[in-house]
Amino acid sequence: MNDVIEGFYAMKHKATFTNRMKQNWLFILLSALFAIWALAFIYHSSYAAIDDRRYFNLFDDAMISMRYAWNFSHGRGLVWNAGDANRVEGYTNLLMTLMMSAATFLFEKRYAVLAVQLTGIFFVLGSAFFTLRIFHIVNPNKNNPVKYFLFAAVLLYYPLNYWSLMGMETGMLAFLLGAGVLFSFKYADTLDQSHLWWMSLCFGLAFLTRNDSLLFAALAFLFLLPTLKNGRKSISLFLAAGLLYSTFVLGQTAFRYFYYGEIVPNTYTLKLVGMPLLERLRNGWGFIQPFLKETSFVLLLAITGLLLKFSRQKLYLFVLFLTSMLYQIYVGGDPWNYWRIMAPTMPFLFILFFEGCADALRFFPKLTTGPASSIIILTFALCGLYLADSRFLREMTLSALPYDNGATHKQTDIAIAINELTDENATIGVFWAGTIPYYADRPAIDFLGKSDPYIANLPPDLSGQMSWLGMNSVPGHNKYDLNYSIKTLMPTYVQEFEVGSQNLNEWGAEHYVNVKYEGIRLYLLKDSPHVDWDKVRRH
Repeated sequence: MNDVIEGFYAMKHKATFTNRMKQNWLFILLSALFAIWALAFIYHSSYAAIDDRRYFNLFDDAMISMRYAWNFSHGRGLVWNAGDANRVEGYTNLLMTLMMSAATFLFEKRYAVLAVQLTGIFFVLGSAFFTLRIFHIVNPNKNNPVKYFLFAAVLLYYPLNYWSLMGMETGMLAFLLGAGVLFSFKYADTLDQSHLWWMSLCFGLAFLTRNDSLLFAALAFLFLLPTLKNGRKSISLFLAAGLLYSTFVLGQTAFRYFYYGEIVPNTYTLKLVGMPLLERLRNGWGFIQPFLKETSFVLLLAITGLLLKFSRQKLYLFVLFLTSMLYQIYVGGDPWNYWRIMAPTMPFLFILFFEGCADALRFFPKLTTGPASSIIILTFALCGLYLADSRFLREMTLSALPYDNGATHKQTDIAIAINELTDENATIGVFWAGTIPYYADRPAIDFLGKSDPYIANLPPDLSGQMSWLGMNSVPGHNKYDLNYSIKTLMPTYVQEFEVGSQNLNEWGAEHYVNVKYEGIRLYLLKDSPHVDWDKVRRH
């Protein structure tokens, strides 16, 4: 009898699984297609270096975190330069860096990079899944075909894909924000305390991913304020959830103070300290205008839906997106116009966009029946995605290399050449502080100050010499002192002798030798005992 019962439950479970597969086959297909594209993208971005080995590619700032991760996983501490007397927190993505350290512990340097790229696939798919679950709460109609369009839209938004597959914390943050918002919705609907704990945990992990996500956590707790009217227990749970979240904030702050001796990361000092607020706002507004143009169609219909059929849930989603945009303006822009700060909240805007499409169509009753509605919404979606992605289409279709891929390839070759021509005591001075220091594994000097407190505390260059993408002074790239970094510290290798208003090319020609190794140009300190000059002469 027990065998019969067990067989019945096994058949029932198998039938349930089969039914779910049939119901979700399109989501599975879309996920598989995305994974195939992502794998092709990763291989397309890889390259064979001068040592005839294949290297995989992360964005240079992600490679800064990889150097911290490598040192940490090999017992050197969570530092950029192993053995430095003064530790410097030159990263802003602790959780991502710790995840990277697992990859650097398990794999050699090249394949650790690949492992991090592969996690980007998981984060983007997870973000799309959480976006879909949030949409089902906002719009409980399970038979709504728009859910497929929404899922595809998240997978097709290139800035989110790019940063996720290039090793930045953007994908991890999008994943955790999506989970946190979903659990906040569920708790608001059901008052099931488990959802509240999960929400606090997700936003706590998001804080460790990027500290500025504290803004989104604050919005989540504001969204849950109406739950306090349900009695003393709800108030106690709310406060306890806030306390749980606070442990992440206070815990990392305490770690930072006792390990690095600072309350804020060095990158905060680098980008914000000394920059006048009005200058930052002008830079931020100049930077973000192209983003507003590219997302104008999606944004317009999202706002339309918010106004036509208002709800607290929709307002919550919109304010999350709006906060990311205002924050981007507040910090003065970004060096790269691939919308790194807004990308994690774009899935929320897509939810509002598709809701706005449906709400607008209700003014035309004849178009809301049959397949006409789905066709029109699909057309709107294609228009919105085309505007948002058109600038990136060549990269999306793999007909062009990903942004900055060529520079990373060159820097990998430079690192290989440095390893061949110098010993372990050689020092390297760089503007690109990621790829070269990661692969060269020499003590490094960061000319732009992410891992140099002296540079980070300098006044920014507001002359317009460091201006691009609508910004008069680009954050993170507008503080430098080559007289200190090169003339005083005298690195064995120097990447370049010129930046902004400073030009040391003549001085560099007197003190450094321009050599070539396997076609790679290097500036090496004259008569340095850390250079293999015999090998230099042979090449």
